[in-house]
Amino acid sequence: MNTLQIALAHDQRPFGGPDVLVYYDGPRLFWLPCDGRRLLAFSIPEEAGRWPFLVVELSEPVATGMLENRVTVQAACQAALAQWVLRDYDAEVLSLEPLPAIPADWMPGNVMLSPEATPCQ
Repeated sequence: MNTLQIALAHDQRPFGGPDVLVYYDGPRLFWLPCDGRRLLAFSIPEEAGRWPFLVVELSEPVATGMLENRVTVQAACQAALAQWVLRDYDAEVLSLEPLPAIPADWMPGNVMLSPEATPCQ
């Protein structure tokens, strides 16, 4: 798996709206736009970079299952087609470095998106 480069203008990056699933002092869980791919980004500890995220590519059935509370967030990550680390969400070009496996301390919890967890408006 190679590094994935995404040229996305700052004003087109998810900071709110329907692509942001969890927001707390900034986006924490959101869909990252990338040519029709289902890339889900999770905030990870700051030791990983300046504004770092774990990014996983989900199949449409897994993404739908997570959104409909049939698949946990952790199970969605474990079923990922690919995984990367994005070390700086503020960079001019987003550089996603491939990960052979998701580190245990970056793995999201084994929880469902609750019915109250609607996208930010």
